[in-house]
Amino acid sequence: MKLRVADCELTVGYEAVAAMTAVLLLDREGHVAACLLAAALHELGHVLMTLVFRVPVKRIRVRLFDVLIEADDAPTLAADVWITLGGVLMNFFCFAVLYPLAPAWAMPHLMLGVFNLLPVLSLDGGHLLTILLQRRFSPVVCRNVLRILTFVFLLPLFTAGLYLLLNSGYNYSLLAISLYLTVILFK
Repeated sequence: MKLRVADCELTVGYEAVAAMTAVLLLDREGHVAACLLAAALHELGHVLMTLVFRVPVKRIRVRLFDVLIEADDAPTLAADVWITLGGVLMNFFCFAVLYPLAPAWAMPHLMLGVFNLLPVLSLDGGHLLTILLQRRFSPVVCRNVLRILTFVFLLPLFTAGLYLLLNSGYNYSLLAISLYLTVILFK
């Protein structure tokens, strides 16, 4: 499903729509809705920062497990860092506003913000680390350092996800995220 907003092409995959619809229909307590809101506002934080720094967004693609925002290169290192941190900052802001009013709706913002700061490929922390490392090292060295750090952080996450699944009997979310990030590691 494609639509154009100003000069930006927005594409939403049918599998993403189907999955979101299914989990929202099955979510009796609203936990998934709170997590989806946190994710949407996280991505909006990145887009808002691109607007602040006047960096044109060419394309936004919503897929089953991620959202890709394609924009022109940031004009400065500071702009690149702020745009990268935009999602996390939005999550922390929403957490601070929502926590006194609705803690259950606030916690996904805190968890998503902290999780995205991990120095893992495809997460904001990994992108931020790449930005900083590329000032001193070649792209190959940066990629290798990030792959090693990703593995170091994913191993305990995968273990925790497996432990959580085995002890709860149904909570596979951390395990699924760890597996997805591991697949990206070997692409």
